[in-house]
Amino acid sequence: MKRDLLMFQGAMIFFVAVVLTLAGNYIYKKEMLSSRMRYITELQRQLAKSFEVKISSVDDTLEILANTGEIKNYLCSADGENKIQYEQTVRDMFDTYENIHEDYLNMILVSNDGENYISNDMYRPVHESFYSEKWFLQAIQKGSSYQFDSELRNLQSWKHYDSDSYISIAKAVYEGEKAIGVLMVDVSLEEFKTAYQNLESDTENFFFLMDGNGKIILSPVNKIVYRVNPNWFTDDEGVVVSKIYSKSYKFVFNRFRNNKLLIVGAYNIDKERYIPLRMSQISICMAGICFLVAMIWSVCFLLKIINPLTELSLLMRAASEGNLDVRFRGKCKDDIQILGESFNKMVEKLKKLMEMMETEQKQKREAELMVMQEQIKPHFLYNTLDMISWMARKHGANDIIHLVETMSDFFRIGLSNGHEMISLKEELRMIQAYLEIQSMRYKDMFTYEIFCSPDIRDELVLRMCLQPLVENCLYHGIKESDNADAKIQIFAEPVLGGIKIQIRDNGQEIDDNIMEHLNRCLATNNWDDWVGGFGVKNVGRRLWHRFAKGSGLIYEKDRNGFTVVTLLILKENYI
Repeated sequence: MKRDLLMFQGAMIFFVAVVLTLAGNYIYKKEMLSSRMRYITELQRQLAKSFEVKISSVDDTLEILANTGEIKNYLCSADGENKIQYEQTVRDMFDTYENIHEDYLNMILVSNDGENYISNDMYRPVHESFYSEKWFLQAIQKGSSYQFDSELRNLQSWKHYDSDSYISIAKAVYEGEKAIGVLMVDVSLEEFKTAYQNLESDTENFFFLMDGNGKIILSPVNKIVYRVNPNWFTDDEGVVVSKIYSKSYKFVFNRFRNNKLLIVGAYNIDKERYIPLRMSQISICMAGICFLVAMIWSVCFLLKIINPLTELSLLMRAASEGNLDVRFRGKCKDDIQILGESFNKMVEKLKKLMEMMETEQKQKREAELMVMQEQIKPHFLYNTLDMISWMARKHGANDIIHLVETMSDFFRIGLSNGHEMISLKEELRMIQAYLEIQSMRYKDMFTYEIFCSPDIRDELVLRMCLQPLVENCLYHGIKESDNADAKIQIFAEPVLGGIKIQIRDNGQEIDDNIMEHLNRCLATNNWDDWVGGFGVKNVGRRLWHRFAKGSGLIYEKDRNGFTVVTLLILKENYI
């Protein structure tokens, strides 16, 4: 009930928070995208206006120069002393203008015959008429020329500027109705490149300029811009959506300077979802905080109602796991109090019943142990006496004495005055006596070694819990194999919460199916379909009932050919 109430309350709060957050994000996103579009459009207009102002400024400069007497005197004068003076005057004028206008990279004046020219910054590498140059011919024919793309020309600059770092603007010089020469200026584009870079980092997109023929004039280094089709921009202004490299882009464009130039702003539509990301994060964060506060309040309110039920539920779970000492101590009203009192009565009766069953099981185990001991003593005693008789005939008295003493230790420890629990060191002494006797009986058939960590030698274990396992190793492992280097190894060491004892032999390996069946019975303490011997079953059942959960036996094989039986004794919940 507690979980259902909390889930219902949480679901209601979550629903309200989600609806408000989604609605707010939709409104915010729509408004932000609209504002962003207006912002980009305005940036384009400002950039176009800046470019227009720059070109107009150069036009005005060239107009002023074309009407100065110094320029016309040089173009109209014949060769002679005055010609040289006029030429020097023009050169001084060029130096003055280049110092004033840092963006004027090169300036040149060419006579109308296309042969003579003056420039402080440029020279003609090939002596050919400038009539073959596009900028010169257009200026002579039309009065002005704008070279926005850096085509190959018969001019070199001493300053070695990149071909895409400037534009060329030319204007004819007239005397009356006749063109007597052409002035040209190479204007730097660095300030516009900087503006493009700033715009690109500001909007996370890019802008570029095109001329009337669709050629790129100015653009950032971007592989997308050269995939743009000029035929997309047929109107004076507008928006075009197209896909480039599997990504959708929106192009906002408008023309200026009498439709001779086109400025285009491009941005990735797929990134539009990231524009209001910050606002969405804030909204989600605020919704999460509101949800958390509301949930805390709801939990506090509900806990006042359902805490007694939660306590009773936990007590029932503890009782179901075997802890029958728990009691309901809560002070409640009506039905919950009645349930608590009924629970207390139930666990009292269960505890008494469990104590009765434990006593009965203990008596049953003791009876089984006595039966097993009675089975072991006669059989083992007869074999030992037979051994004594054989040794008496063949060997001296010392061997007989050793054998008798070893046998006496075995029976003394094995009986232990009827005590069910003995120390581990006593149990291992009994196993050592057993193996010593068997090694005398089966001389040179096997060797054995026993190791026990000093920290656990005084730990209590079940009497006769190892002998049946060691006997299995000898009779079903060592004797059934032809291994000349047969071994039985016993290792005892501490583990968290108890001790672990491993008995290993490299005799005949146990069948996988039998081992699987044996481990399944040991893990579940279910022996209804067990068809094996009595010893392993008896040890497994005694460990299961006597020690904490997790205690028991398990059989396995290691990579060296040893069959390993692990006996685990955990004592946190020692009975």
